[in-house]
Amino acid sequence: MPQMTLNIKIEDIAKLIACMEKKELETLSVLLTDEGKELLERKKDIESKEVKTLGREEIFDA
Repeated sequence: MPQMTLNIKIEDIAKLIACMEKKELETLSVLLTDEGKELLERKKDIESKEVKTLGREEIFDA
């Protein structure tokens, strides 16, 4: 994944985080972990249609 460098003050980042809603904070928290990296890879696979997702019927078919 391409990376870029930005010159942003830590104080500005803190202000942005302080203004985030609960759901956004939860997403940020997950993305900052190793689990977040895996989830992003899975999302990419689904969006590129490399992986077929299961429907409700397929999951709960007994």
